[in-house]
Amino acid sequence: MHDESLRAAPASRRQAAIAGAILGIATLLEIAAMARHPSVHSSNAADAVHQIGELSALSGWVHGALLALMLIVAYGLSEFALRRGLRRPLIRAGAIAYAAGVLVMLGAAMVSGFIISDLVAYTPHATTTDLQINAQLLTLCRILNQTWAKFGAVAMSAGIGLWSVDLLREAGVARALGVLGLLASAVPAVAIVFGWMHLDVHGMTAVVLMQAVWCIAVGVAMIRSRI
Repeated sequence: MHDESLRAAPASRRQAAIAGAILGIATLLEIAAMARHPSVHSSNAADAVHQIGELSALSGWVHGALLALMLIVAYGLSEFALRRGLRRPLIRAGAIAYAAGVLVMLGAAMVSGFIISDLVAYTPHATTTDLQINAQLLTLCRILNQTWAKFGAVAMSAGIGLWSVDLLREAGVARALGVLGLLASAVPAVAIVFGWMHLDVHGMTAVVLMQAVWCIAVGVAMIRSRI
């Protein structure tokens, strides 16, 4: 039994280090993908349709990468939650909130990256009536994207916040991560809820960056077996 415990401890540390490295790398790649996120710069329906068509390939690649990276980051954080202990109420509640946020954010990314492009590709836009219909459908897509993105960002921030409160109960690196996590989660969540932040490309990039600081710090701590 004693020998099995000795073998399990290094294996657990290796598993945490691998998950921490995956978390850090995937988070950095998320930032890089957001830097390539395309955006439409026109309120005119005809121009917007034209730009969406031109950007459809890039949009698909960027959002496809973001979909995969969100799930990879969630995997890394699931290892963090398991190590902290899902029996702890704050850890379990944080995992539920973060998972709900990721699932909804996947829907927002699907709308922005694929549904809008397909809508433009498969609907006519030759006449004024066509463009009016296109504008209405694009408005619906924008509402769906923004609603899901807001909920997703707030829920993910809530998850990080709950995990961070749990970390505050300890000293040293864990407490420092708790303070950092509270800042990284509270700032975007409050700004979104009170309408101070709009989740356009710049706003979403800001949310990703704030959460990324904490995720990378957690990844480094896991690699060093500090949490």
